[in-house]
Amino acid sequence: MLISKNQENRAEFEGRYSRCRSSLYFLARGALGSVGEAEQAMENCYRKACRQPKRFTSDGDFGSWIIRMLINEIVLVANQRRFEPSELSEGEYPEAR
Repeated sequence: MLISKNQENRAEFEGRYSRCRSSLYFLARGALGSVGEAEQAMENCYRKACRQPKRFTSDGDFGSWIIRMLINEIVLVANQRRFEPSELSEGEYPEAR
């Protein structure tokens, strides 16, 4: 069975991503404090990484790249949370701190 270069690269990417998945989840969960938001950030990161695969000479290079991508996604998810409409009723104001 012949394996295309694209399939080989995809398998290499999957393997490397799999090896650092738990660290990525730990980072996202710790930064966002929510399982759902952590999973959202990881899913977004994975999809973007799949669209721009790169060749890496070591797992360390890949790890640095994927962590940077995840941090960018964490910031996006956190900003979305920050700018979501408030759950206050019309005319209701939050207490001053």
